[in-house]
Amino acid sequence: MSKRLVCICNMVTEKEIVAALTKGARSTSEIQKMTRAGTSCGRCLPWIDSIVADFIANLDDPQQRINFSE
Repeated sequence: MSKRLVCICNMVTEKEIVAALTKGARSTSEIQKMTRAGTSCGRCLPWIDSIVADFIANLDDPQQRINFSE
Protein backbone atom coordinates (compact mmCIF):
# COMPACT_ATOMS: atom_id res chain seq x y z
CA MET A 1 0.00 0.00 0.00
CA SER A 2 1.39 3.34 -0.91
CA LYS A 3 0.87 6.99 -0.17
CA ARG A 4 0.53 7.76 -3.91
CA LEU A 5 -2.21 10.18 -4.75
CA VAL A 6 -5.05 8.45 -6.54
CA CYS A 7 -7.40 11.44 -6.65
CA ILE A 8 -5.46 14.63 -7.25
CA CYS A 9 -8.58 16.82 -7.15
CA ASN A 10 -9.47 15.79 -3.59
CA MET A 11 -5.97 14.76 -2.43
CA VAL A 12 -6.94 11.15 -1.63
CA THR A 13 -4.16 8.58 -1.39
CA GLU A 14 -4.20 4.86 -2.14
CA LYS A 15 -3.68 4.28 1.59
CA GLU A 16 -6.89 6.20 2.39
CA ILE A 17 -8.85 4.17 -0.16
CA VAL A 18 -7.57 0.88 1.27
CA ALA A 19 -8.45 2.13 4.76
CA ALA A 20 -12.02 2.77 3.59
CA LEU A 21 -12.15 -0.74 2.12
CA THR A 22 -10.87 -2.16 5.40
CA LYS A 23 -13.67 -0.30 7.20
CA GLY A 24 -16.27 -1.96 4.97
CA ALA A 25 -16.54 -0.13 1.65
CA ARG A 26 -17.08 -2.62 -1.20
CA SER A 27 -17.67 -0.43 -4.25
CA THR A 28 -16.32 2.66 -5.95
CA SER A 29 -19.45 4.58 -5.00
CA GLU A 30 -18.89 3.70 -1.33
CA ILE A 31 -15.26 4.85 -1.67
CA GLN A 32 -16.54 8.13 -3.13
CA LYS A 33 -18.90 8.65 -0.20
CA MET A 34 -16.25 7.83 2.40
CA THR A 35 -13.25 9.66 0.89
CA ARG A 36 -14.59 12.00 -1.87
CA ALA A 37 -12.11 10.34 -4.26
CA GLY A 38 -13.43 10.43 -7.82
CA THR A 39 -16.16 12.97 -7.13
CA SER A 40 -14.65 15.89 -9.05
CA CYS A 41 -13.23 15.28 -12.52
CA GLY A 42 -13.53 11.47 -12.44
CA ARG A 43 -10.20 10.72 -14.11
CA CYS A 44 -9.19 8.49 -11.19
CA LEU A 45 -12.31 6.30 -11.27
CA PRO A 46 -10.68 3.46 -13.28
CA TRP A 47 -7.83 3.36 -10.75
CA ILE A 48 -10.29 3.31 -7.84
CA ASP A 49 -12.24 0.51 -9.57
CA SER A 50 -8.99 -1.45 -9.85
CA ILE A 51 -8.07 -0.94 -6.18
CA VAL A 52 -11.57 -2.07 -5.11
CA ALA A 53 -11.45 -5.15 -7.39
CA ASP A 54 -7.99 -6.15 -6.13
CA PHE A 55 -9.04 -5.73 -2.52
CA ILE A 56 -12.21 -7.81 -2.95
CA ALA A 57 -10.29 -10.51 -4.86
CA ASN A 58 -7.91 -10.85 -1.92
CA LEU A 59 -10.47 -10.93 0.89
CA ASP A 60 -9.83 -14.65 1.40
CA ASP A 61 -6.15 -13.87 2.00
CA PRO A 62 -5.51 -14.15 5.77
CA GLN A 63 -3.29 -11.05 5.64
CA GLN A 64 -6.32 -8.99 4.57
CA ARG A 65 -8.19 -10.01 7.72
CA ILE A 66 -5.50 -8.76 10.10
CA ASN A 67 -5.97 -5.16 11.18
CA PHE A 68 -2.54 -3.93 12.29
CA SER A 69 -3.85 -0.50 13.25
CA GLU A 70 -5.64 -1.75 16.37
